[in-house]
Amino acid sequence: MTLLDYFDASLAERPGAYAVNDVTYGALHAATLRVAARLRERGLARGERIALYCENRLAFVYAFLAALRLGAIVVPVNVLYRAAELEHVLGDADARLVMASAATREHVEALGGCDIVDAASIEACASDGDVSAGVPTPAPGVDDAALIVYTSGTTGRSKGAVITHGNLGAIAMQVVVAWRWTARDTLYAALPLFHIHGLGAGLSGSLLAGGRFIFDERFDAKHTIESLRRDDVTMFFGVPTMYVRLLEALDGPPPALRLCVSGSAALASDVFDAFAQRFGMEILERYGATEFGYALGNRYGGPRVGGSVGVPMPGMRVRVADAATWAALGPAEVGELLVEGPSVCRGYWNNPGATADAFVTDAEGTRWFKSGDLAVYDAEHDVYRIVGRLKELIITGGFNVYPLEVENELNRLPGVRASAVVGLPDAVRGELPVAFVEVEGTFDAEALRVALAERLASFKIPKTIHVIEALPRNALGKVEKHRLRALLEVTQPR
Repeated sequence: MTLLDYFDASLAERPGAYAVNDVTYGALHAATLRVAARLRERGLARGERIALYCENRLAFVYAFLAALRLGAIVVPVNVLYRAAELEHVLGDADARLVMASAATREHVEALGGCDIVDAASIEACASDGDVSAGVPTPAPGVDDAALIVYTSGTTGRSKGAVITHGNLGAIAMQVVVAWRWTARDTLYAALPLFHIHGLGAGLSGSLLAGGRFIFDERFDAKHTIESLRRDDVTMFFGVPTMYVRLLEALDGPPPALRLCVSGSAALASDVFDAFAQRFGMEILERYGATEFGYALGNRYGGPRVGGSVGVPMPGMRVRVADAATWAALGPAEVGELLVEGPSVCRGYWNNPGATADAFVTDAEGTRWFKSGDLAVYDAEHDVYRIVGRLKELIITGGFNVYPLEVENELNRLPGVRASAVVGLPDAVRGELPVAFVEVEGTFDAEALRVALAERLASFKIPKTIHVIEALPRNALGKVEKHRLRALLEVTQPR
């Protein structure tokens, strides 16, 4: 089924219930039809692309659902993108329309040649006008493209993953089933809607469950805590950085929630432990990617193991594979994580070479997506752990160093707020591990290395440690390590 099928079911059962912020399911459906008619008047047709380049607001939700009704393809655009990134995404997708806000419009106009629809006008249209015009039939099928979501580009130029209507429905169904989501739930999320985390798990999951989705334009820790204290809020989705900020901002009793989910980047074990102690609940960490939504997640009913990403999501299969043969590896053996299931995208937009490189077919004929992540199966706890990115693996003197393992140990040490480990080319050993750290208070790099030596093998200890005011991150809080490598020449070691 498609997300629209699931939304229509929730609409039929709960037309008067709140769907998004203070908009009911009935009002949301009517608004969607009005916006669909407006977009069609602007020339948006089946199969054409509309880029949504604005902050979290109702216009995003209306345009997203309206475009799906029309059979058009939505291209969510990171609001932090500027000229070079914006030109790449809009040009690669060949967007027919760009919905922009007052804050983003000037960046689109600077490129020239783009047909812009104003977000404020979409919201005005949504609340006024006739809804009898309807939308074209037949409705989009499960194999039709619904989204082109561009990868975060942390290692290079982003590619557009083609998410079908069936993929989107599968993503929403998986999280609803796995996390026991019902119409009684209200989700509060400050996640950006331009990302699959906010759009696929947050908004889409809530519409399928028939619950309420409350969002804000941006994340503010103190405001978020107050919002989570609302009587009707039962769930919160965030990224690791948000949980760190919530721990810092908590004053008084914690909110009473049934579920907090973290994703989009690795959650440090010390943050998991601290949150459990202060908020009285364990964060449910899940693992996903733009190309397949969500593949793994800690068990809702527990146990939830800090530093792990749990077990396969409903309908999904994973394999820790040997990168040469793609054969399955045994417990405790590190290999590339392969993913298969109904949420896996069909490939990259207008990029057959990248699509071919992203998939592998095994001896049984199963087509697997190569995640690029290094994983290991922990048989003792019956969970999977992500130990790093394949391209970030550091090989020093013939030994493998997984940056995430070193980062987890660094983050446990007093005075370290956050860390990132990258490889530095070395003529003798091939590469050397180098660390960047955000610190608070006084900091002694040598003492830190001594402390690490008590917990890690000598070849894993960072050769140098660089103090940095703030690690460079993308909008979802993921550290952009390619930018750190560029800093190595100008940052002084400690």
